Amino acid sequence: MSRGGPTLYITGLGLSPRNITTEALEIMRLVDVVFLETYTSKGPVEFMNYLRSIRNDLILVSREDLENRNGDVIMRELERGHDAALLVFGDPMIATTHAAIAVIAKKHGFNVKIVNSVSIVCALLSQLGLSPYKLGSIATVTYPRMGVLSTRAYDVLGDNLKRGLHTILLLDIRDDEGFMSANEAVDILRRLEEERKLGIVNERLLVIYVARLGWVDHRIVVSTVNNVPDIGDTPHTIVIPGLLNPVEVDYLVHVLNASKDFVDNHQRFIHSLTVENK
Repeated sequence: MSRGGPTLYITGLGLSPRNITTEALEIMRLVDVVFLETYTSKGPVEFMNYLRSIRNDLILVSREDLENRNGDVIMRELERGHDAALLVFGDPMIATTHAAIAVIAKKHGFNVKIVNSVSIVCALLSQLGLSPYKLGSIATVTYPRMGVLSTRAYDVLGDNLKRGLHTILLLDIRDDEGFMSANEAVDILRRLEEERKLGIVNERLLVIYVARLGWVDHRIVVSTVNNVPDIGDTPHTIVIPGLLNPVEVDYLVHVLNASKDFVDNHQRFIHSLTVENK
């Protein structure tokens, strides 16, 4: 397929089969070997089935394969003169792991091509009507590991809110490969609030709950931490807006059917945090 030596195609799949580009499909069909990375994100069963209908010889690669072993399983195929594709849900360069694999392949003398697709980040901002210029750091709400609960998501949320910035909170994947639900994520944030006591996770905090973004049955519900809605099947994502401009307010109210009272109360709350931070 390639010219001038073996090529590694780090290929984004988007959020659902409908997002897969013609370029990505062509690469999947023509390369010698196709790897699928499933630990930075996982596709729902129907997504996996669709991929296997295109290539039934998909090779799943784990965190250990890519990070601990530096992608050796991929490099071996390239060394044999094979073109290879590393498939990634969403956009491949959202996770630094994939950038590291690209660097390793280049250092080995192989060609690398990045094939972009829809990421959860750009899709969320588009669907929620939020300005990308006001997006703060992104974090993942994680399950306790070895009895330790990471505070990073809570700390990132607090820092973003004090700066008036929007926060995207991605949700963890269980060891049995199931997705964390919005209810579980809110419970963890409440627990962290009890421990850290920064006063950021309370009834005044407006939360946008999102399920299965990119699929025809995706759901978006604007509510609060005290009233987590039933948004159906995972994967779920949580977004907490910062200070909103008039267009963002109108979008939340008129397009996403948010309560104007909720939005106004949230705005006053965020404003009080930003004033305290000055």
